[in-house]
Amino acid sequence: MIALRLFDPIETEPTEQPLKLRGYYEKHILPEIITEQSASSLMQDRVALNHWEALTDNPIIDQVSREHVIAYRDGLIAKGLAPATINKCWRELRAMFNWAEEENAIMKSPTISRRSKSKLVKQPPKMQRETLSMDEVTRIFEACKKATYPAGGEIPAPKLWRTAIVLWWFYGARTMDVIGNLRWDNLHWNDQLLKFTAQKTGKLQGLHLTDLVTAHLKSIKRNSDLVFPGFNSKGSFLQAPQKWKRGYYTTWRSEIQAEAGLSEIKIKHFRETMLTRNNGIEAGLGNWIAGHYMPGVSAQILRLANAADTRCHRTDAGSGMLQRNRLKEVMLAVCCRWYVRQSLVLCLPAAAIFFGTFQRFWCVAGTGATV
Repeated sequence: MIALRLFDPIETEPTEQPLKLRGYYEKHILPEIITEQSASSLMQDRVALNHWEALTDNPIIDQVSREHVIAYRDGLIAKGLAPATINKCWRELRAMFNWAEEENAIMKSPTISRRSKSKLVKQPPKMQRETLSMDEVTRIFEACKKATYPAGGEIPAPKLWRTAIVLWWFYGARTMDVIGNLRWDNLHWNDQLLKFTAQKTGKLQGLHLTDLVTAHLKSIKRNSDLVFPGFNSKGSFLQAPQKWKRGYYTTWRSEIQAEAGLSEIKIKHFRETMLTRNNGIEAGLGNWIAGHYMPGVSAQILRLANAADTRCHRTDAGSGMLQRNRLKEVMLAVCCRWYVRQSLVLCLPAAAIFFGTFQRFWCVAGTGATV
């Protein structure tokens, strides 16, 4: 005999279990943004969620109140985070709450203040410093002799840091685009071209490799896939043992800055200096080099003409540091459009524009290279 199961009109589908903030994010938000957002943006989401779970009782998403947000803010302040970092964490969470509100998962996105919904604390105004002088850059370059991180590799840490400074000085690339992600296959020696995808923007950039930059890079060429192997940790100051945890920012602050006597200089100031210096030569030139004028897959290649008449010199101490000779190099900017189709990048020269004198000259320690 076959038993028939009749439809029960009262029987309903099982209801969805209430979600907490991370659960809602992973189920409803992440699947839609995972292909749009960069890895660093997704990491910021996870960091903000980690703080939320550690500093609040992590309620179900539709039960989050103003008191939870206050606890989150006070907890971040107690951790000693900077105001900008606190507000960045809140922006990530607020975007999640706004998403939930738009999808009717919650009645209203929580906030502390009606007037300042995007900030939890007041940020001091950003202090803009003067661009880096040649004296400051030289002192930083010389101070790299004190760098001890990364250790244990084929190339001494000071030499890696000095090469990184050359790249930051000429191209103003972001920190992680140089010491974190740059690979040897990004360097096309025959074409004198440096090609990489910016981590923050996801944009493809192409920059001309000058003889000087090439000499520095080839002086650290080894078998590693990464140009700067070993830069794996940012480092931090540990409150309990009252000491620095090893990492590249730790090395910059406690070793290089300290030796140079320039505690106010940050790595990002190389980028700001490059922008200011080159925009002073031709409006928008610095932005082109930095990749600020690259919509979609379009990009510009900037070719820095190699100077024919240069005289490099070393320091009197014979340390072989980068030194200024004189300002004389004509920049040739070749604008190109990059079309990415089925993993094939076609570089089509579009225009060539001469810009005025720009570049300072340095000499490469131990290579005998003149640029």
